[in-house]
Amino acid sequence: MAATTNPTRVVFIGDPGPVQQQITTAMGSQAEFQLVEVLSTPDRLIRELHAAEPSVILIDHQLAGQPTLDIIDDISLQYPGAAVITILPANDPVIIQQATLAGARAFLIQPFTQVNLLSTLRRVNELEARRGKALPTAEGSRIEELKPLRSVAIFSPRGGAGCTTIALNLAISLYEDTGARILLMEGKFFFGHLDVMLNIRGRNTIADLLPHASALDEALVRDVVCDHASGIKVLLAPSDLQVGQGIRPDDIYSVFVNLQRYFDYIVIDVGSYLTENTVTLMDTADKILLVTTPDLASLHDTSRFIQLSRSLGYPPEKLMILLNRAGMLGGVRTKDIESALHHQVFAHIPDDQANAVRSLNRGIPLLVRYPRSSASKAIKQLSKRLPSAGALEPVLTKSGAVASKSQQEALLASSQLG
Repeated sequence: MAATTNPTRVVFIGDPGPVQQQITTAMGSQAEFQLVEVLSTPDRLIRELHAAEPSVILIDHQLAGQPTLDIIDDISLQYPGAAVITILPANDPVIIQQATLAGARAFLIQPFTQVNLLSTLRRVNELEARRGKALPTAEGSRIEELKPLRSVAIFSPRGGAGCTTIALNLAISLYEDTGARILLMEGKFFFGHLDVMLNIRGRNTIADLLPHASALDEALVRDVVCDHASGIKVLLAPSDLQVGQGIRPDDIYSVFVNLQRYFDYIVIDVGSYLTENTVTLMDTADKILLVTTPDLASLHDTSRFIQLSRSLGYPPEKLMILLNRAGMLGGVRTKDIESALHHQVFAHIPDDQANAVRSLNRGIPLLVRYPRSSASKAIKQLSKRLPSAGALEPVLTKSGAVASKSQQEALLASSQLG
């Protein structure tokens, strides 16, 4: 790789030892990244970070013999301009979720190689560069326009909110509305249910794409995805938990980016558990359909995720609140939900639990088995609205002054949807 005139500034925080030596050696072997500081004591940490002005902060799981979760939290709040990558001793979902909630953008699992380190740095750097386009610049020098929505991640911070049901029926409805090439992607690499709920048995899974992540071809993709009777394509997660555990975020990112060449829309069932792969999929998706239900526990978790999304750098318009089981007996009113979340509800799916369970048990999508149900009709309305809720993208005018009327209208429409 050619030398970089402005290398990415990196700071490492951790105890002296093999990990520090490995990072120092890796940083010294290329010109793309520059290790500007190594900090091994918690004293005056924030002040030293401000002085170093890093773009990326690598932080070990321990510093001076103590866990670094609180330090990650402080850095994310006080130094939001840098992406935090934490180094973990094991691929433990609980620890990963704790680090994500503290504000980590990515993870390295020990033992890691120099290739793992540099690929993670590059992926985070690329995502941060894309996100930086949405940051405000000098007044009068920035406008925004809508780019077509091509991918949406369905996520809920609370299990049982109905992400998989919504994802698969939304994908089918998009296909019925547009006739476009639709991919339903399973983003839960542990205990996914798409094969059960769609009654399909695929020989291949996303694991078969990973060895070719950076160079997918159409024939390989066609062999790996499953055809569903509804007309959509389905990319399943591996049934082997050990295989799922070995999936790395940089490979997921490469696969997702390459899949966009072959599909018009990608709907991702992300599920309800925060992992680095989950965050990577939400990073790359144009929109996040944040599913909640009208009960206090679900709303509490949704509110926490909205707060977390700020530390992840998501603009407010990237999140779209979907209220599932709306109107359920004893549920919180929509007006109170919007007031509590400080976010407008984008769409409502009426409570239709009985039909949803029957559809699951029969392996027939709700939209196919009960097309006239209130929930099916609401999902159809959602699929009609969704393509117009494109992703906002900054565009600089030649004069750097005023946006056109059509661009202003597009921005206004997006703000109403978001």
